[in-house]
Amino acid sequence: MAHTNGSAHATTNGTSSKEHVASFWGRYEHLKSQDSMKNVLLEDVITRYENLVLKHNEYVMAHEEEDETLKAFHRREQTLMTSVNTLQNILNRDPFVLVLIDGDGMIFNNNFLRDGETGGRQAAAVLHDAVQKWSVEAVIETPPDVKVVVRVYANLGGLADVCTKAGLISSPNQLAEFARGFTRGKTLFDFVDVGAGKDRADGKIAETFKLYLYDYHCRQILFGCSHDNGYARLLEQYTDAEPLRRVTLLEGTPFEKELAILPFPTVKLGSIFRESKISVPGSVDLLTGQPPRPRIDSRGLSATSGVFTPRTNSPFSPGRGPIPQLDGQTTISQRLPHLRNNSIASSGNSSESASANSWATVAKTSSARLYSELPPTPTNSTSPPKSILRNLKGQRVDQTLEYDRDEVLRLKRLKMCNQHYIGNGCCHYNAGKPDKCPHRHDVKLSNQSRYTLRVVARETPCKKGFECDDAKCIYGHRCPFPLATEGSSRGSGMCLNGDNCRFPREMHGVDTKVVKRTLVTGAF
Repeated sequence: MAHTNGSAHATTNGTSSKEHVASFWGRYEHLKSQDSMKNVLLEDVITRYENLVLKHNEYVMAHEEEDETLKAFHRREQTLMTSVNTLQNILNRDPFVLVLIDGDGMIFNNNFLRDGETGGRQAAAVLHDAVQKWSVEAVIETPPDVKVVVRVYANLGGLADVCTKAGLISSPNQLAEFARGFTRGKTLFDFVDVGAGKDRADGKIAETFKLYLYDYHCRQILFGCSHDNGYARLLEQYTDAEPLRRVTLLEGTPFEKELAILPFPTVKLGSIFRESKISVPGSVDLLTGQPPRPRIDSRGLSATSGVFTPRTNSPFSPGRGPIPQLDGQTTISQRLPHLRNNSIASSGNSSESASANSWATVAKTSSARLYSELPPTPTNSTSPPKSILRNLKGQRVDQTLEYDRDEVLRLKRLKMCNQHYIGNGCCHYNAGKPDKCPHRHDVKLSNQSRYTLRVVARETPCKKGFECDDAKCIYGHRCPFPLATEGSSRGSGMCLNGDNCRFPREMHGVDTKVVKRTLVTGAF
């Protein structure tokens, strides 16, 4: 029994030792696996940390670049803001209101004109204060000390002559003194004498208007042109929002019809300017040198009545020899001496006062308003064929017509039917439907006015152009306006109307030297 117990004990102890060793091995393997897991964990942590460090470095570098960019942007912004402030100060410096006045029609009040230079200074002061006050009230963001610039353009000699004859002033010198006083009254005021000539004031005003229309310093343009529909052609090109905000029409006489319908705002500055056009009572007839004859009621009178007898002292009266008719070989200058000599001879035995009204005297004192050509005498059916004048290129050359600008403007305002008076006759009127024609047919015209109406008709281009061979054609075959010598159209070959001219470009600058004639039939 003892032996058996001992063996069993040994066996038990042997088994226990093995299990104990095995447990160690098992614990070792467990620790080994845990170390592997720990190593894997540590490697993963280190890898992730390494990636974070790389991304952090990239972020820091990008942030540093953005920071430099931001700093550069702030520096540039400060520079630009400084420039903007400087430019804004420049733009806001010396704001002004421009007043453009056509002095041939916008006439200053009689009281100013009569006081000569003193009146000119007073007119300048009153106009300056009125414009400045109106600008502060009506123009947005206009400072109280806004400058006022005034340009008055006029034919000073012609205007002085008219004002004197109308009794507004006692002598032409008074208007010259007024203009001098007006110019001296304010530093930025100018009364400019453009001299005699068609549309000289109009052209200067139009170009000055275009020059300052979009000038930021010019806060407003007061356009004094209420008397002349011609300016509607200029203004109707600028009827969008910006010009309508920057231009105001200044009223003197009531606005003509075409100006009144334009969308521009208007203003009237008290009584600085005349509200009615100048009327010259008892003016001298420049053709006869005599006052105009009174209207006679011809009802009940015969053709032999004394009121129809021509005046004996008229240079165009019968018994003075035939007046040479204008043909292809007779020039205007050749006709004038004949007319003048007849006039002077007829007044040789008259008193000094009568001779003062002779053709020569009137022509000398009023040369700017003198008609130097008479309307051609109508020809009968037996007249020889007429000829169309042509230049070297075969282009039709219109015969030169001399005219009185004031008379042309007067006839324009009447809106007469050219075809009815000087053409082949208005089809509507001849058909008994005068209401279908937009022009007038009820005006009684003298031969001289019919002749001057040809000047008006020639401002409409002929549809046949240079090739027209109609001897009766009343329309223009070349632009009658002078070539532009100032402004954007200078050197372009266009007239002072620029791109707004009704004549095409090829009808400008036409050679007027006649080298041949095309014979046609029919009366002119």
